Amino acid sequence: MFDAQAFRDALGSFVTGVTIVTARDEEGQPFGLTANSFNSVSLDPPMVLWSLSLQSRTLPVFRDAETWAVHVLAADQQPMSDRFARPGSDKFAGLDGGDGPEGAPLIEGYAARFGCRARFEYEGGDHAIFLGEVIEFDRRDTEPLIYHGGRYGRVMRAPDGEDLEREGLAEKVGSELALTQRGTDLLAALEALAKR
Repeated sequence: MFDAQAFRDALGSFVTGVTIVTARDEEGQPFGLTANSFNSVSLDPPMVLWSLSLQSRTLPVFRDAETWAVHVLAADQQPMSDRFARPGSDKFAGLDGGDGPEGAPLIEGYAARFGCRARFEYEGGDHAIFLGEVIEFDRRDTEPLIYHGGRYGRVMRAPDGEDLEREGLAEKVGSELALTQRGTDLLAALEALAKR
């Protein structure tokens, strides 16, 4: 017998970004939801995809939308992710971002945004897979919000010499970089943790 929960847990080993996908319905009302099923598809033409449960109440909105936008959330946007992950309620209450150039509602503060023209929809098991052609995009110099193992996280980049100096963990001695006492203490603490 196939263990669906174990499968879901195994999928949680893959680190993803967190996005909010937005569109307008036929009456012009804004709709949006949190999704981590976002991926690039093609550079020429520029295309991306995301998927949505066939049980979602907002499925008809995205099926009928001519355009939609994917907002890759910044590290400080966990509350926005939680807001758009909840069913029901007016998720746009108090937000005044207007629309992006493609006509989909704009969520401010993103790390990147992809405005898309809806191109294809495929059924993949219990989800609809939406492919869109990117007609405009924007990127900001900010860290993205990530999701792993059912929890939010942040990117931790491998530090370079400048980072270590800036944090007071290393200093230049001639042409070499040497750990400061603070850096030596931190390294010892990390090695002790790794041995547990």
